Amino acid sequence: MINLRKVILHKAFVQEYIVYRSSGSFINGRWTENTPVQIPMSGVVSVVNEKELNALPEGDRIKGAMRFHSTEEILLTRSGEVKGTSDSILWNGQFWRIFNVSDYSDYGYYRAYGERIKGN
Repeated sequence: MINLRKVILHKAFVQEYIVYRSSGSFINGRWTENTPVQIPMSGVVSVVNEKELNALPEGDRIKGAMRFHSTEEILLTRSGEVKGTSDSILWNGQFWRIFNVSDYSDYGYYRAYGERIKGN
Protein backbone atom coordinates (compact mmCIF):
# COMPACT_ATOMS: atom_id res chain seq x y z
CA MET A 1 0.00 0.00 0.00
CA ILE A 2 1.08 3.54 -0.67
CA ASN A 3 1.41 5.67 2.47
CA LEU A 4 0.33 9.26 1.69
CA ARG A 5 1.34 10.67 5.09
CA LYS A 6 4.30 12.54 3.58
CA VAL A 7 2.04 14.18 0.99
CA ILE A 8 -0.51 15.26 3.62
CA LEU A 9 2.29 16.84 5.68
CA HIS A 10 4.38 18.22 2.78
CA LYS A 11 5.28 21.88 3.38
CA ALA A 12 3.90 22.87 -0.05
CA PHE A 13 0.39 21.64 0.88
CA VAL A 14 0.07 21.63 4.66
CA GLN A 15 -2.06 24.11 6.62
CA GLU A 16 -2.55 24.32 10.36
CA TYR A 17 -5.93 24.14 12.08
CA ILE A 18 -7.33 23.43 15.53
CA VAL A 19 -9.71 20.56 16.25
CA TYR A 20 -12.19 21.09 19.08
CA ARG A 21 -13.12 17.71 20.57
CA SER A 22 -15.97 17.41 23.06
CA SER A 23 -16.95 14.55 25.28
CA GLY A 24 -19.80 14.26 27.73
CA SER A 25 -22.40 12.06 29.30
CA PHE A 26 -26.10 11.82 30.01
CA ILE A 27 -27.02 13.12 33.45
CA ASN A 28 -30.66 12.75 34.51
CA GLY A 29 -31.60 12.13 30.87
CA ARG A 30 -29.90 15.28 29.54
CA TRP A 31 -26.69 15.47 27.52
CA THR A 32 -24.00 17.33 29.45
CA GLU A 33 -20.95 18.28 27.44
CA ASN A 34 -17.51 18.82 28.90
CA THR A 35 -15.34 21.78 27.87
CA PRO A 36 -13.92 21.01 24.41
CA VAL A 37 -10.24 20.06 24.20
CA GLN A 38 -8.19 21.96 21.60
CA ILE A 39 -5.99 19.72 19.45
CA PRO A 40 -3.56 21.42 17.05
CA MET A 41 -3.44 19.51 13.74
CA SER A 42 -2.15 20.09 10.25
CA GLY A 43 -2.89 18.69 6.83
CA VAL A 44 -4.32 19.54 3.43
CA VAL A 45 -7.45 21.72 3.38
CA SER A 46 -9.48 22.12 0.19
CA VAL A 47 -12.93 23.04 -1.06
CA VAL A 48 -15.46 20.24 -1.45
CA ASN A 49 -16.42 19.97 -5.10
CA GLU A 50 -19.94 19.55 -6.46
CA LYS A 51 -19.47 15.89 -7.33
CA GLU A 52 -18.43 15.07 -3.75
CA LEU A 53 -21.35 17.03 -2.30
CA ASN A 54 -23.82 15.19 -4.50
CA ALA A 55 -22.36 11.87 -3.33
CA LEU A 56 -22.95 12.72 0.35
CA PRO A 57 -26.38 12.26 1.96
CA GLU A 58 -25.94 15.73 3.47
CA GLY A 59 -25.39 17.20 -0.01
CA ASP A 60 -27.45 20.37 0.53
CA ARG A 61 -24.77 22.73 1.84
CA ILE A 62 -25.83 26.36 1.63
CA LYS A 63 -23.17 27.52 4.09
CA GLY A 64 -20.20 25.94 2.32
CA ALA A 65 -18.13 22.87 2.97
CA MET A 66 -14.42 22.11 3.21
CA ARG A 67 -12.40 18.92 3.06
CA PHE A 68 -9.74 18.31 5.73
CA HIS A 69 -7.02 15.69 5.30
CA SER A 70 -5.12 14.74 8.43
CA THR A 71 -2.68 12.10 9.62
CA GLU A 72 -4.54 12.14 12.96
CA GLU A 73 -8.06 10.84 13.45
CA ILE A 74 -10.96 13.30 13.24
CA LEU A 75 -14.12 12.09 14.99
CA LEU A 76 -17.87 12.09 14.40
CA THR A 77 -20.50 11.83 17.15
CA ARG A 78 -19.73 8.68 19.08
CA SER A 79 -21.22 6.47 21.75
CA GLY A 80 -19.66 3.70 23.75
CA GLU A 81 -17.15 4.07 26.53
CA VAL A 82 -16.17 7.63 25.51
CA LYS A 83 -19.18 9.58 24.28
CA GLY A 84 -18.90 12.83 22.39
CA THR A 85 -20.21 15.04 19.65
CA SER A 86 -18.60 15.53 16.25
CA ASP A 87 -15.34 17.44 16.16
CA SER A 88 -15.33 21.06 15.06
CA ILE A 89 -12.37 22.63 13.29
CA LEU A 90 -11.17 26.22 13.53
CA TRP A 91 -9.46 27.05 10.25
CA ASN A 92 -8.83 30.42 8.65
CA GLY A 93 -10.94 32.21 11.29
CA GLN A 94 -14.04 30.06 10.72
CA PHE A 95 -15.52 27.05 12.50
CA TRP A 96 -16.46 23.91 10.60
CA ARG A 97 -18.62 21.09 12.05
CA ILE A 98 -17.48 17.68 10.83
CA PHE A 99 -20.32 15.73 9.22
CA ASN A 100 -18.50 12.93 7.38
CA VAL A 101 -15.19 11.12 7.94
CA SER A 102 -13.43 8.52 5.80
CA ASP A 103 -10.78 6.36 7.43
CA TYR A 104 -7.84 5.91 5.07
CA SER A 105 -5.42 5.13 7.90
CA ASP A 106 -4.10 2.16 5.90
CA TYR A 107 -2.80 4.83 3.53
CA GLY A 108 -1.62 7.15 6.33
CA TYR A 109 -4.47 9.68 6.52
CA TYR A 110 -8.09 10.53 7.33
CA ARG A 111 -10.45 12.64 5.20
CA ALA A 112 -13.16 14.69 6.90
CA TYR A 113 -15.86 16.96 5.50
CA GLY A 114 -16.94 20.01 7.48
CA GLU A 115 -19.82 22.48 7.18
CA ARG A 116 -19.18 26.13 8.10
CA ILE A 117 -21.04 26.99 11.30
CA LYS A 118 -19.64 30.33 12.40
CA GLY A 119 -16.76 32.70 11.94
CA ASN A 120 -15.74 35.85 10.15
